[in-house]
Amino acid sequence: MKFNHSIADSISENKFLQSWIGKLILGGIALVATLRYSAGIYAWRQTELLERPKYQVLQQLSNGVELRRYEPYIIAETTIAGQSGFKQPSSQGFRVCAGYIFGKNRGMRQPKTATSWFRGEKSLEAEKMAMTAPVRVEGTVENKSTSEGEKMAMTAPVRVQGSTKYESSESSNPGKNGSTKVSFVIGSKYSLKTVPRPLDSKSIKLREVPAHTLAVRQFNGPPPSEERVRKERHIIDRALAKADVAMDENNVKQLTLKQKKKNGKGDDDTTLVYGYHDPFITPNFLRRNEVAVVVEGTV
Repeated sequence: MKFNHSIADSISENKFLQSWIGKLILGGIALVATLRYSAGIYAWRQTELLERPKYQVLQQLSNGVELRRYEPYIIAETTIAGQSGFKQPSSQGFRVCAGYIFGKNRGMRQPKTATSWFRGEKSLEAEKMAMTAPVRVEGTVENKSTSEGEKMAMTAPVRVQGSTKYESSESSNPGKNGSTKVSFVIGSKYSLKTVPRPLDSKSIKLREVPAHTLAVRQFNGPPPSEERVRKERHIIDRALAKADVAMDENNVKQLTLKQKKKNGKGDDDTTLVYGYHDPFITPNFLRRNEVAVVVEGTV
């Protein structure tokens, strides 16, 4: 009888131990998930505070497409040679642009000494610039008919810019000789005269993007694949084909939609992908992405 009691007690203790181990594991998973999403929401909130290019919505088209008129802004741009598409080269370009923003530059601050100021000299100390959004990426996809630098403030979005070509083929085969342009938007506190100069002037180019009009479609999710970019571009082109004209912000002249010249397939192959949030911490359902088509002006 004592032997049977000891077996029963042992089984009971094992079940109790297994129950507690299970609870600890579930509790640990819940804690990790809570921390993960808390960090993601915090990252999302911080990104929402970043400076962004100013624009005015001129017209709402079908399928959630907006016609926007952007004011001029400055970008720091790098070109990834021999790379077509959007997703793969954008990470390499992001690192180059981020390096410039976070200190690989020569600041153009006013000198600290009176003598240097009277001589009209500029300080070449590196400057950390504030982030902005979005990141712009310009790439090429084949579209189916379906010293310490100045740390600059981050802005949003990151721009990915490229060319979209329409092919009857059902497969995507980006050209090996293509290129992808990735750019960060520079904060409005800078002009082309005052913005810090990149240490590597061959990799990073500074330029002002003039006022322009885009047809833009926004969606949430991870950084878009080539297929997603093609899909969004096709939706935008169809929306433009249905529209007749749009008025500019002053209602002075009519903007004829160039895309109608090719029966909705787009007069300009340039396609922009804008990324507003980080691809690692922010949850997918909170990440904002945009695909844009140039309607008027240059980008």
